[in-house]
Amino acid sequence: MSTVQLVKKEFSLAALGPANPLPDLDNVDYVHSTVTWDDSLTEEDTRYMRYGRISTILPYLDQDGYTRERRPVIKDTVVLENAFVRAEFLPWMGGRLRSLVCGGREMLHVNPVIQPCNLALRNAWCSGGVEWNVSIRGHNMLTNEPLFTELLQLEDGTAGVRFYEYERIRGIVYRLEAYLPPESRFLFVQVHIENPAGNGERPMYWWSNIAVPETSGTRVIAPADTAVLSLYDAGRYRMLRAPLPVYDGMDLSRPSQIRRSLDVFYDVRPGVMPFITALQGDHTGLVQCSTDFMRGRKLFVWGMGRGGRHWQDFLSGGKETYIEIQAGIARTQQDHIPMPEGAEWTWLEAYGSLTCDIEGLDHAAAADKCQSALEKMITRADLIAEQAGRGRAVAAARGDIALYGAGWGALENARRRNCSLPPVSGICSFPADSLGEAQAPWLSLMEKGVFPEEDPAKTPESYMTGDWWRERLRAAPENWAQMYRLAIAQIAAGDQAAAEEALENSLRLRESAWALRALARTHYLNGSGTWQNEYLRAIALQPDCLSLLKEYGETLLRAEMYAELTGFLDRLPENTAALPRFMFLRAAGYIGTGAYGAAEEILLRPLTLPDIREGELSLSEIWFRLWERKEHLTRAEAAEKHPLPPDLDFRMH
Repeated sequence: MSTVQLVKKEFSLAALGPANPLPDLDNVDYVHSTVTWDDSLTEEDTRYMRYGRISTILPYLDQDGYTRERRPVIKDTVVLENAFVRAEFLPWMGGRLRSLVCGGREMLHVNPVIQPCNLALRNAWCSGGVEWNVSIRGHNMLTNEPLFTELLQLEDGTAGVRFYEYERIRGIVYRLEAYLPPESRFLFVQVHIENPAGNGERPMYWWSNIAVPETSGTRVIAPADTAVLSLYDAGRYRMLRAPLPVYDGMDLSRPSQIRRSLDVFYDVRPGVMPFITALQGDHTGLVQCSTDFMRGRKLFVWGMGRGGRHWQDFLSGGKETYIEIQAGIARTQQDHIPMPEGAEWTWLEAYGSLTCDIEGLDHAAAADKCQSALEKMITRADLIAEQAGRGRAVAAARGDIALYGAGWGALENARRRNCSLPPVSGICSFPADSLGEAQAPWLSLMEKGVFPEEDPAKTPESYMTGDWWRERLRAAPENWAQMYRLAIAQIAAGDQAAAEEALENSLRLRESAWALRALARTHYLNGSGTWQNEYLRAIALQPDCLSLLKEYGETLLRAEMYAELTGFLDRLPENTAALPRFMFLRAAGYIGTGAYGAAEEILLRPLTLPDIREGELSLSEIWFRLWERKEHLTRAEAAEKHPLPPDLDFRMH
């Protein structure tokens, strides 16, 4: 018999905090476009690397309200268990598989802390366990959101859990059903992506990111002879093809020998069951395999460089190190695959323990031996039969909703009824009682044609994008809130002129900090000189909005207005000015105005930025810039004479 339970558990957790109230209006296509490749990649390799890009995360808001202060917090977990396997999931964190114990041994990297850091599309991300990434290249829009959660129990004793949600940018539903048959030594995870009727073709993406311990004896094996490598250079990705396992003197199967952060995308041999395993020094470790639809496999390492080591400490409070072995539906993570309208894609993954002595074997021989050892436990034919049999029964099973996700799926289904379209999913229930305050004005717009007037002193709750909602906003009676939402939808659609007109209309109807800030941002990005005054007017209306203060300070820095920046910081309340990002801005302002000693004092405190972004070089850049200007040194001279302090080193190259 297998069991599934909802269990309370204590975590050392840094709270996610409130979402950023300022919608991100900058073009974010850098997420996709900073990749280059050489002639070693074929036309087929690069076919989908320029497809499916996004330029905005709208209608989502950034999640950047966290700090590095952690407290004990009790949260729900879902526990699946039989006599051989115990799996623990976090429904409030995108359904993440946090722990997988097989035969009494933990298979995953279990981060001892829940510490958000700036690595995801919406900023906040946590390392550890298995994360499910859908729709768009990068860490999932919903990686730190609660998912709808159903507990399942089949008549044959199989226990399971279903997680699902509606993803608003692509307009798709995804669900995963993790289940344990009574005598199974593998955890099965069945994934479904549904692109509903009326949605058109959608670029699609999926990678399961599996964190496992990194030790001196770890060796990663996949059934491949060549790979596409993605190297993290300063501010960009550089991709090339290489034979396995040696590149630039590094054995890519041995993470402890890899000097820099990089990705290894394996060319899985045709005709074999796709798998990847990370064997530890005692020849045992996690193995993941799947049906053929999930063909991609990847290794990610932070590398042995000092910046990579620092990232490891930063993510886990200095307590653990890890690598990621990953599995996806495309060749690399630069790809999105065209998903036809009305299609449903399904595959089955299996997670378990593999023991295989590959000591002294080269990568090819080690892959052969691991494949043979795996096939003694589960074969390609077994997986196909499992999906066709019990997997189908799990997919058809119904369970009561134990935990709710957001109300956007229910809102979309209401819109679809209004348009005489079928619901977004044939199995996932998005009940009407999941609708909340965030959806209420949009429900009013749809049913009554009116977007309600709002108090401009309060933070706007939500946004919608897409042609259908944009047309409804255009047709609605005018008020400041309706015009402001229309402007944001116009920005998402790439119509800057129409957005600016709507913002001016919003301000004409009633002044708000939110429309002023959006107008300031729009004017800054298109080079208009009025942005500073508009920011200051917005700040006068919302002087306690940290996100607004930070964005204005960062904009002054980008504009190289150093005296204005230091003057602005001097006017902030003392407790606000002491926050890490404002201290960074002050140090940058001091360097720009020649106050080098004051800047050095800030940088040597030390300075820790909770929200420093993966790949961001601001701390190393500001350190070297200080010495270049103070002592008139070249960059190489500055680096030699004044080595970068370890706490400022987040370099991945």
